[in-house]
Amino acid sequence: MAQLVRKHIENLDNLEEVIIENADNILQAIDLDEFLKDPESYLLLLSDAFLKEHIDEIEKASKEGERFASEIIKNI
Repeated sequence: MAQLVRKHIENLDNLEEVIIENADNILQAIDLDEFLKDPESYLLLLSDAFLKEHIDEIEKASKEGERFASEIIKNI
């Protein structure tokens, strides 16, 4: 069981590394002038772009969660 949990956490950590690395890149790309003109719209655009760029990682994390839950149920 411990090995199962360790593998699950390792898989999630790998996905998280990709997202964190790219989040730092987005922070560097913020145009303060555009942000100040309309903060809500600008942040929505940034968040949509971030989501589109990381949808694969989000889907992988979801599938990993499903796989992990199935393995836990099998081992109960």
